[in-house]
Amino acid sequence: MSIKRIIFYILAVIVCFLLQTSVFEFLSLADVVPNILLILTVTMGFIRGKKTGIVIGFFCGLLIDIFSGSVMGQYALLYLFFGYANGWFHARFYEDDILLPIGLLAGNSLIYSFVMFFFFFVLRGRFHFISYLIHIMIPEAVYTGIVALILYKILLAIDLRISDGEKRSMF
Repeated sequence: MSIKRIIFYILAVIVCFLLQTSVFEFLSLADVVPNILLILTVTMGFIRGKKTGIVIGFFCGLLIDIFSGSVMGQYALLYLFFGYANGWFHARFYEDDILLPIGLLAGNSLIYSFVMFFFFFVLRGRFHFISYLIHIMIPEAVYTGIVALILYKILLAIDLRISDGEKRSMF
């Protein structure tokens, strides 16, 4: 792994965290914010494979744990699983295909919301699933999918450019 790729990963995690916690807080629609760190984790797992997905997911989740979580490691573990699970789809990765990654991102957003509902509401005795589904889960998945269209293309273009540089430096 080249130093450019490592720097890209570090900057991507930091920039996506800042976007999610600052810029998109002001761009919330119906009190829903797209999950930029989930987009990064799923995209990197899909493009680069399980190992990269695990590392990116762990650090994305760790940032959330440090700045907002009450229990250290719960988000790190959750995002790690998302990175690993989406790394399985790396074998189906084609640069020109946009439907699979966007479908994965929307589906992962729904799964993420369901996990959040279970751990933060059901375990506390709140069972308003239909309300949560209509007002939070579906709008967040749609908003995340829309933002993912743009962010996926940007991340893919940067990754391909780094890959081309790595190939050229081998010769």
